[in-house]
Amino acid sequence: MDIVGQLKDGMSRFSTQESRVAAFILENMSFTASASIDELAAKAGVSPATITRFARSVGCDDIRDLRKQLAQASERRSTWVSGNSAALPSSWRDRFDTVNLTLTHQLQHTSESAVEKLKARLQTARAVHCFALGEQDIPLATLLQHQLLPLGIAINLCQDGNLMRMIASTLSDDHVLLVLATGPADNLLQSATLQARMQGATIFALTPDTHALSNMAAEVLPLAPSAQAARYALLMLVDLLNDTLIA
Repeated sequence: MDIVGQLKDGMSRFSTQESRVAAFILENMSFTASASIDELAAKAGVSPATITRFARSVGCDDIRDLRKQLAQASERRSTWVSGNSAALPSSWRDRFDTVNLTLTHQLQHTSESAVEKLKARLQTARAVHCFALGEQDIPLATLLQHQLLPLGIAINLCQDGNLMRMIASTLSDDHVLLVLATGPADNLLQSATLQARMQGATIFALTPDTHALSNMAAEVLPLAPSAQAARYALLMLVDLLNDTLIA
């Protein structure tokens, strides 16, 4: 069983409580592999019963089986770093594992054709807009804005739901709209995105795979629900775009 893959792929279907557990485990694999059910529940901010249900939802018999699967996954991933890595703090090794898993997942689930289409539209669009709301998504959108600026791509970032509707009504088929949402889609964001679609703008969704906004987009460039994982995924996306945009 690829327990790590189960955790990452399940983010789109997990409940809020289960997503909290999965995010904690992915960032603290070494701790979780040896923690008791009470310790894990306390650290993840959920009840022990939630941990039991979560273990079964990812295909494990119980918490002991979950710990076993995580211990095996940690052992397999220990080969990714040098022989001196055992001397590193376990939290550092967990962070390294998280980054590797995030980037691997990003590459496996990102369509090459979607990236190529985004490259082409960024180069020819009259204007590029980005809609994002909330304390988790606005910093990610700002990061994307700053990363693309040196490549000659100026993104007009909108962080206000009411203003999004006004901007969407002015868009046309020579505009690109990036919609960034790692959490549930706000009603205002959905409404503005739909308005932009009706106006003919080319929409790229930077969202989890099964997000509500993905159905309104021409292409989806998947992000993880976790802000930390999404940050690494965005930087990977910029790297994938980089060569063509600066050529």
